[in-house]
Amino acid sequence: MEQQNLSPKKPRRPLTGLLILSNLLLCAILAGVLLTGWYAGKYRAEETLAQTQSLEQQLAGAQAELEEMEKTTIPVELFQGYAQQFGVSAEFVQQFFPDKLVYKDETGIVYADIDESLPQNSYDWQYLSRSSGRYAYEPPEGTAALLGIDVSKHQGEIDWQRVKADGISFAMLRAVYRGYGAEGNLRVDEAFEENLDGALAAGVDVGIYVFSQAVTVEEAVEEAELALSLIEGREIAYPVVFDMEEIAGDAARTANLTPAEATDLALAFCETVQAAGYEPMIYGNLKWLAANLELSRLTEYDKWLAQYYRTPAFPYAFQMWQYTNTGRVDGIAGDVDLNLCFTQYPKNELEEAGE
Repeated sequence: MEQQNLSPKKPRRPLTGLLILSNLLLCAILAGVLLTGWYAGKYRAEETLAQTQSLEQQLAGAQAELEEMEKTTIPVELFQGYAQQFGVSAEFVQQFFPDKLVYKDETGIVYADIDESLPQNSYDWQYLSRSSGRYAYEPPEGTAALLGIDVSKHQGEIDWQRVKADGISFAMLRAVYRGYGAEGNLRVDEAFEENLDGALAAGVDVGIYVFSQAVTVEEAVEEAELALSLIEGREIAYPVVFDMEEIAGDAARTANLTPAEATDLALAFCETVQAAGYEPMIYGNLKWLAANLELSRLTEYDKWLAQYYRTPAFPYAFQMWQYTNTGRVDGIAGDVDLNLCFTQYPKNELEEAGE
């Protein structure tokens, strides 16, 4: 019989290979992480470098623009001096001074501060368009402006049916005017009755205006009362307007009125019109409204701006814009003033409808 080997055997270690494999995998993962971090860092460094280079290019471009501007720009005072010297139009100069009211008087170009306490208009002129010499204002929200004319005896005989057919919605008719001379005779426009009858019969809405040369409150009231007597019982949808303006090339009774005095006259006229149940309005160009009236006392009343610009340059609230005196309308021989009205009249009917 063979003798058995009774010595103990060495124990087996089956997990050794697994541990070695795990360590190798861990090292590989760690190396991958380190390598990924290195690449990420390199990418971030490259990205940062690219951003730095882009910023440097922008700074260089800005510096070049500044250097070019230094060559091509001039101080404000020098620009204003050149504008004065070479008779540049106020409309052109206004584009460079949006924070000012720019107009011309006997001294030259005036740069008046804007009174932020006055009601401002909110029109967006990107919706103002022009076609065939006529303007249109059609905002996406709200009511489009209406096209109108203002006329007097100077337009001669008018074919109102043709005027209406040519797209005219309203007409401001001169009802009364006062002479320039010292006596200041008050007259009814010779074509007023004919124009009133013709416009209403054609379906053209009507307002009226008074060309004022009043120098006292009593005369302003007299002008308003005469105009009101002419429209009693008639369908007047648009305002009754106080029109006092600078007289070019002739003497005027109103030439020496102070802004406070002219404002007193405007107030007297408007209060008289309002008391009679009509809508009062004040007409004027930028210079007249800004320099010859105290607008802070007239905020209650609508304004009719006369400004023959491509875009109105008047920050304060206004409801009507006379944009040319050389318009053409079928049914009228020669030139005629054209206007846009941004407000629906009569206001009293609109207010009642909204109640």
